[in-house]
Amino acid sequence: MFILWRYIIREHIGPFVFGLSIITLFLLLNLVFRELGKIVSRGLSLAVIGEFIVLNMAWMLALSVPMAVLIATLMAFGRLSGDGEITAMKAGGISILTILKPVIVSSILLALFLVWFNNKVLPDANYRTKLLASDIGRKRPTISLEAGVMYTDIEDYGILVGDLEEQPDTSYVKNVYIEDNSDPNSSTYILAEHGKIYLDTWSGMLFLILFNGEMHELDLEKMEQYNRITFPRQKLSIPVPDMILSRTEEGYRGDREKSAQMMLAEVETNKKDIATKKHRAGELIQDYFNKYLSQLSETPADLEPPFQSRSFYTSGLRFQQDKIRADHIRLKKQINAELASMQALTTANSRLLVEVHKKYSIPFACIVFVLIGAPLGIMSRRGNMTVAGGISFLFFLLYWASLIGGEELADNRFITPFISMWSANILCLAAGIYLILHSIHEATFIHWEFVGKLLKIRNT
Repeated sequence: MFILWRYIIREHIGPFVFGLSIITLFLLLNLVFRELGKIVSRGLSLAVIGEFIVLNMAWMLALSVPMAVLIATLMAFGRLSGDGEITAMKAGGISILTILKPVIVSSILLALFLVWFNNKVLPDANYRTKLLASDIGRKRPTISLEAGVMYTDIEDYGILVGDLEEQPDTSYVKNVYIEDNSDPNSSTYILAEHGKIYLDTWSGMLFLILFNGEMHELDLEKMEQYNRITFPRQKLSIPVPDMILSRTEEGYRGDREKSAQMMLAEVETNKKDIATKKHRAGELIQDYFNKYLSQLSETPADLEPPFQSRSFYTSGLRFQQDKIRADHIRLKKQINAELASMQALTTANSRLLVEVHKKYSIPFACIVFVLIGAPLGIMSRRGNMTVAGGISFLFFLLYWASLIGGEELADNRFITPFISMWSANILCLAAGIYLILHSIHEATFIHWEFVGKLLKIRNT
C-alpha cells in the first residue's frame, strides 16, 4: 500500500511544481509590467527591487498553491486513467477512495501549511511590502538634466546647461547657469563656461565643479548691496532631499497585514465598544425622559409661589418649549452619532471576519480541488496540460469570482462573513463528492468524442 501511495504522490509532484511555476510566473509578470517601470525610474538598487519582488511573491504563493493542486490532480489522474492504470488498480481490488487517500492526505498537509503561512508569513510580508512601497513612492527620482531645459525639480534651485555629455557617473556640461534661492534673504546666480556634475546617492548631495565662472549675489533686504565674484574653479554642493531611500520600520497594519488572532482580538475590542455605546445611548434616552416626564407630572399645587398661578404655570411651559426643542435636537444628534459609530464598528468587524475566514477558506480549497480534480481527470482520460489548465482556469475563475463577490457582499453586510468565504468551498465540495460517486460507477462525465463530432458538424 505504501508503494502505491509513493507512486501516486510522485505522479503529482512534477505537475504540481510545473503548475505552481507557471501560475507564479504569470502573476510575477503581471506585477513586473504594472509596477517595475515606476520602481526602476526612481534609481533603486537591484537589492531593493529584488526585495520588493520577493515580498510580493508571498501573496502570489497563497493564491497559486490551490490552483496548482487542481492542475496536478487533473494531470496526474488524467494520465493514470488514460494509460489504463486506474482500471488496473480497480481490477486488483483497489477502490477509488483508496487511490484518493494519499492525495487527500497530502492536500490536508498542504492546507495546514497554507494556514500557517497565511497567519505567520503572509501578514508580515504584506506589511513590509506596504512600507517599502510607501518608501519608494517618497523617494525622489534620479537627476535627469537636459541641454537647453531648466531643471527645477530640486526645491529652491534651477540648473540650466547649454551642452551636456553623459558619462556613467558624471555629466560634463558647458555654459552652466545656476539659480540659488535657498537663502530667503538673498538671491545667487552662478554662470560658468564648463564643469562637471555628479550625484552621491549615499549622502544625497549633488556636487558641481565649475570652471571659469562668476557669481552674482543680491541682498534682498538691502537692494543696494550687490556682489560679483569671478572664479577659476568653484565646487558647489546642493542637498537633494529624499534622494536616499529612507526605510520606515513601523506603520499602521491593515486587515491583510494582520494574523487571524490579531483580527479576532480587534473584533472583541470592537464588540466591547459597541456594547458601551449602546449603554451610553440608553442612558441618554432614559435621562431625557426622566427629566421632562417628571416636569410634566408637576401641578401648580406642587410649585412654590409665584408658580402656583395657573396662567403663570402655562406661560412657563410655553417659555420652556424652545429649550425642550433644543434638548430634543441635541439628544437626536447624540443618538445618531452613537448609532453611526456602532454601525462603523459593526462594518469593521464584518470586514475583519471576512479576512479571518479567507485565511482558512483558501487553504481548504486544496482539499476541495483534489475532490473535484481527481474524478474529472479520471473521467476525461486526458493527462495533458491543455485540458488540465483549461479546466483549472475555469474552476479557479469561478471560485475566485465567488470569493470576490462574497467579500463585497459581506463588507456591505448583505451576507455573513462565513457564507461569503465558505459558500464556494461548500458548493465545490458537494460537486466533488458527486463526481467521486459518479466515477465509482465508471460513468464517463466528459464525452470528448461527442465534443469532437459536434465541432466537426459546426465546421461543416
